[in-house]
Amino acid sequence: MTNSDPLEKLIVTEAQAINRQELADLLSPYLSIDKETRSFHFSSEFRELPNAEKILVILSAVKARALVLDTTDETSPTEIIKMDIMPTGSVKGTLKTLADSKDIKVENGKYHLPNYKIHQVVARLTKKKKI
Repeated sequence: MTNSDPLEKLIVTEAQAINRQELADLLSPYLSIDKETRSFHFSSEFRELPNAEKILVILSAVKARALVLDTTDETSPTEIIKMDIMPTGSVKGTLKTLADSKDIKVENGKYHLPNYKIHQVVARLTKKKKI
C-alpha cells in the first residue's frame, strides 16, 4: 500500500528544488564551465556586470557546477580572488555586503547561494539588462 499523504509532494531533495533550466538560462550569457578543469570562462557581458552581480553569477555557477560535476556548491573568497574578476578588496567587501543583506549565505568561511535565491538572482539580472 502506498502512502497517500498529500504533504509528501512537498518533500524534495535539495537538488530537486532547483529549476535547472532557469539556472542554465541565467548563466549562459555570462560564462561556461570547463569540463576537465572545472574552471569558469567568463564572457565580455560578465565583465560588464557590477561587482555584486558578478558574485551572484559566480555563486550560481558554483551551484550549477556542483549539480553537473558532483562538486561542492560553496566557494571561498580566495577561490573567487583567483578568478581575477575584480580587486581583492572588492571581492571581500562584496561578499560581506551580500551576506549581510541575506542575499547569500556564509558558513565556515565558504559562501553559497541558497536554491530559493536563484529566482531572485534571475530577476535582479533581468532588471539590470533593462536599465
